[in-house]
Amino acid sequence: MARAAELQKLNPEAEFGATKFSDWTEEEFSQILLNYKPSNATFPEADLSQLPLHVEDSKDWTGTATTPVKDQGSCGSCWAFSATEQIESDLMLQHGVNEVLAPQQLVNCHKNGMGFRFGCTGGNVYKAYEVIEGMGGMNKESDYPYRGMVTMGACKYKKDKAAAKVISYEYVGRGDESAMKSYIGSTGPLSVCVAAGKWHSYKSGILTSCDNNVDHCVQIVGYGDEGSTSYWKVRNSWNTNFGEDGHIRIKIGSNLCMINSEPTKVTVEPLGQVVV
Repeated sequence: MARAAELQKLNPEAEFGATKFSDWTEEEFSQILLNYKPSNATFPEADLSQLPLHVEDSKDWTGTATTPVKDQGSCGSCWAFSATEQIESDLMLQHGVNEVLAPQQLVNCHKNGMGFRFGCTGGNVYKAYEVIEGMGGMNKESDYPYRGMVTMGACKYKKDKAAAKVISYEYVGRGDESAMKSYIGSTGPLSVCVAAGKWHSYKSGILTSCDNNVDHCVQIVGYGDEGSTSYWKVRNSWNTNFGEDGHIRIKIGSNLCMINSEPTKVTVEPLGQVVV
């Protein structure tokens, strides 16, 4: 509670206090949930020349281009959830297909040595996209349920039941929150990796102070203004009993939490029997 009180002083536009993580040490919180592992690979940069110069003042893709908030449990699979959520969103926006996909496939599966990562102890969205591209598809959650651990027998991917295929993946406005806002306001959500080491006692409101150690991957699903503060609406993977129904708001404009370091989107195709 003393740590929460310190964070409250640093974030007067947010509320910090007792949460489901209050009895976790900072080391447990970091080691169990925050397991982004950087990749030396780089994405191509998306062509943003056709984005509008002006977008609406607020945008929220929640429920329109997102599936329900998920729960990674006590597994450092945030990277798998962030990548899965982005594939789901782009599948909806590019093809009108609404499908809940399987992050467990990413926790368990590799493809011919690609996707160097550590299951519940870390990874990154680049390798997640790469593995799905290499495997030729991604299963539905209903065909490959999430277990929150690396399961016995490792990869259970069913190619004949693949629901979506990744064609390509790109950075979108890396290092430029204005370009990110133009994309989100006009086109759709973005996967991002951020510094989340101070999120354990967040309850609501707008985060205005953060550290700069990127350790967690999430999805920006919108933006807006409250008073004089502009914010990103960020979807997390710690269930709906975290923050604001599973989301956290982060101030726009100063790369808070390193939010503009790795914004990505994918190009996808639907496969097999899908729900429209």
